[in-house]
Amino acid sequence: MSKPTSTSDHLDANDAAMLLLSTGISKAYQRLDYMIVRNFIGGALVSVGGLVTLLVKGGCDGLSESNPAVVQLLLGLVFPVGLVMSTLTGGELSTGNVLFLSIALLQRKIPLWRSVYCFTVSFFANLAGSLFYLVIAHYGHILSADPYLTGTIVFANDKVLVPSASTVFVRAIGCNWLICVGVYTAFLSRTVVSRVISIWIPIFTFVAVGFENSVANMFLVPIGMINGAPISVGLFIWKSLILSTLGNMVGGGIFVGLVYWYLYVFPTDIAKDEIDMGTETILPITEPSSRAPITQIVSRTVPASESLESLNRRDRKFHHSVSHDANSISHTEGTKSGANSDSEEKVE
Repeated sequence: MSKPTSTSDHLDANDAAMLLLSTGISKAYQRLDYMIVRNFIGGALVSVGGLVTLLVKGGCDGLSESNPAVVQLLLGLVFPVGLVMSTLTGGELSTGNVLFLSIALLQRKIPLWRSVYCFTVSFFANLAGSLFYLVIAHYGHILSADPYLTGTIVFANDKVLVPSASTVFVRAIGCNWLICVGVYTAFLSRTVVSRVISIWIPIFTFVAVGFENSVANMFLVPIGMINGAPISVGLFIWKSLILSTLGNMVGGGIFVGLVYWYLYVFPTDIAKDEIDMGTETILPITEPSSRAPITQIVSRTVPASESLESLNRRDRKFHHSVSHDANSISHTEGTKSGANSDSEEKVE
């Protein structure tokens, strides 16, 4: 493996992948109340972007007829504001957690049941946050008058009634593929500006194209239903939640999580050097000094700075020190043995 090429403004792809692994482990083992609050806030903030999207969509009714492509580009520009705020302030989304949990699961750092548990909590906390912000938007009468009210109905119909079930599923795959690429590129970034741009580009793309995001649907479709869209609750759950969630899991978990795990995490020899300690695992790498042993994963955190190359250097340093100490001990014992033999000869 080549030496990491991290620079001052971005991380190396390998380091970013290891940071995704570390984050996935941390998210899986965080406290339940933290998990709920972070995902609740994430769902609410994404709904902010959805609200702005509906305002633009409803206000561009005439432009939608004459030049719909321009409207789609405008929607793509404004929707990412919620996701950017969520990412920068520590909010979580089930769509993004697919990437983190899949890498940690593939690397066998978390059990399957815990990944399912974390995703389930994340999903329903996102739903609660989205519906909470829907109440704010509805009783705040943000979209209660035309053309915005009619725009919410049309938007919900286009999401649920127009596309077939298979179309929704395929669009959801494409959506979370782009979202998780945005998450990965954000982890490559070291500055706020570069992180915002890294997130904005793929989110802009999936909105402009018209892909399906399960968390966004938690706000965009129900508010249209409240305003009169002829969509049943069962149809909303089936097409906007279940199908889009399954597609999001495939797009984020396979086309991003599996791919980047295979490219950057799987090739390392970290897994084979681990010692299973029951529910904990540690790396058997120590420095021959007075400092504490270097452990990763024991606290379920893998720092991004711990690249494979640095681990190999420490491993070689350790083995070199052990070999040196062993040779010194052998030489000392040989000297003592020779001295004892001379003493015995003199006595005789």
